[in-house]
Amino acid sequence: MTARARLTAVVGVLALVAGCGAIPMEKSSTEVSKIAANHTEIDRTYRNLEKARGAAFTALDPDILALVESGSVLAVDGGAIDVAKRLNGNASTGSGISAAQVEDVYTPRLSEYPLWYLAIARDEARGVRRIQIFERETSTDRWELTATPEALISTVLPVPKTSGDELETVDPDDGTALVASPGDALRAYAAALGDPQSPDAGQVTADSFVTQMRAQAAGLAKPGTTFARTWASQPVEHAVRTEDGGALVFGTLMRQDGWVLTPGATVSWPADSEQRAYFGEPMARSGVLRYYHQVLMYVPPTDGVGLPRVLAQYGGVIDSEDTAGIATP
Repeated sequence: MTARARLTAVVGVLALVAGCGAIPMEKSSTEVSKIAANHTEIDRTYRNLEKARGAAFTALDPDILALVESGSVLAVDGGAIDVAKRLNGNASTGSGISAAQVEDVYTPRLSEYPLWYLAIARDEARGVRRIQIFERETSTDRWELTATPEALISTVLPVPKTSGDELETVDPDDGTALVASPGDALRAYAAALGDPQSPDAGQVTADSFVTQMRAQAAGLAKPGTTFARTWASQPVEHAVRTEDGGALVFGTLMRQDGWVLTPGATVSWPADSEQRAYFGEPMARSGVLRYYHQVLMYVPPTDGVGLPRVLAQYGGVIDSEDTAGIATP
């Protein structure tokens, strides 16, 4: 894409998002007691999101993403753009951004900002559902995507519980009628990922994500290196009740992969890998890659079956560090 074409894309997205900024004057938090958003706002927000993401990945410009995303979503998508630029310069690589059809929207009644709502969208092209949280800090701010874990379309998702039209929420520290509080469940899951022998490993399910991450880690332990991986959970910000009495928990895990090279050793990585993007070819120095993984975890009710497990995830590299040792969270 030429510089002029990239500029045209950016200007077009800026105009689109700005044109949707005609919203009410900001109210104080004490005046807020309402459903987060109406269907017109939600449809417009989703349309803006997909157009901005498409433009950002085409132009390889993370500044466009910052118009519609924040938090760990922005960090992951910004990391993907950074990897693409490191591997391919400014040439667009075709990001695979595809349109999705919003299937369901759940809106809680909130008493203070930030307002947020839950949307479930079906992406037929990629065979996934996106389970997404949109937030805005004040009535004068744009809606931003802050969570977007993805599950295979075949995955059966527990149905969020509503009272009338209002989504029921769960406090992250409240484990009433649940096998664990949302916050405790996510912390136990991070501990289990970090150490299969951890006492917390028996408190969560060794699900497909756990299996995938352990198998991947084994493949990253290259000859001539000492490899280590650590996990840490971030505070849970959103959890919602399900119709069966359980809870759906939106959480973020930080993963760090570190390699210490034996003096004189080098390592080769696949051509399209983030390791090659950040450490070069061949890798001749020790270093750390950091990742965020947004997860959607299901916590069963105390009278239910099974242990907390992850149903969906969205993650990627967010930054790197050259180091003589391996950093920990």
